[in-house]
Amino acid sequence: RPILTKDIHGESFRDFNWLKEELQALCRENGIGASGSKIDITDRVETFLRTGEIKKPTRKKIKR
Repeated sequence: RPILTKDIHGESFRDFNWLKEELQALCRENGIGASGSKIDITDRVETFLRTGEIKKPTRKKIKR
């Protein structure tokens, strides 16, 4: 498995199972929000790798 960097092609990104810590490190290096579930972070990283767009983490509203 290659090292996770911003140079990985968006197509091959999903071919590997990345640790949450690896995803968060890539996020922090590139100004992407590193909070949330692994699925949320993976989606943001994939968007960044494919388009260069930095998506902000979404806050979930708490129902009372």
